[in-house]
Amino acid sequence: MTWTAVTILVAAVIWSLLVLYGNITIVYALAGSLTYTLLLAAFGYLYWFMSEYIRPIQAQAVIAITIQILILSITYAVATISGMEQPGHFTKNIPIFATVGLLSWIILAQWYRANTLSENKEFESIATEESADNTDQERSNIEILEKISVKEGSHIYIIHLSELLYIQAYGDYVMLFTESGKHIKEQTMRYFETHLPPTFVRIHRSCIVNSEKIARAELFGKESYNIHLKSGTCLKASATGYKLLKDRLLL
Repeated sequence: MTWTAVTILVAAVIWSLLVLYGNITIVYALAGSLTYTLLLAAFGYLYWFMSEYIRPIQAQAVIAITIQILILSITYAVATISGMEQPGHFTKNIPIFATVGLLSWIILAQWYRANTLSENKEFESIATEESADNTDQERSNIEILEKISVKEGSHIYIIHLSELLYIQAYGDYVMLFTESGKHIKEQTMRYFETHLPPTFVRIHRSCIVNSEKIARAELFGKESYNIHLKSGTCLKASATGYKLLKDRLLL
């Protein structure tokens, strides 16, 4: 609902500016603003999946400008093909689209960054508390899993821990990745973090990896690391998660 409300607000702002200062009819201004804003919202949603891996400000600036050019080009193409483009008007109104679009994109990117930092701090805080509170005696009272059963439709799959590569958060569930495929399990990351043997390490707020399947680790960015598995999969680890992994591996 929030995403829809913001999209409507941005479209309304662009529409108002086009009508007041762009010398465009109300209908054409509405069509152009909706086309541009919907494209902006779609690219903004896709950017969510990339934002965590794009740290340098220069790269973020290049992506923002590139996406604005792409959205403007698509909007112009749609307006021309549909016959809604009034000769010369679109070119004159590019500053209106670009100004509102860039401001919206900057706000969106900063919101993504603040949200990611908040979640990482929360995970690091939890990891710190758990490392201080979880003594060997406490862990001995928790039942350690030897295998995981997953029911999918009429089938029940038994996953042995030796087959499990890593676990990722998947909304209110988790996704189990094995050498032969992946399965959704109705369980929490916290549950698996406490019920899996020490060979499984939570390297990120949304990822638990089987350390026996790791091929190498390398620094990526300022405070993050790439964990490469023997299968070829690359996972991201936070600074806290990487430190925990090193402690588990006695490095």
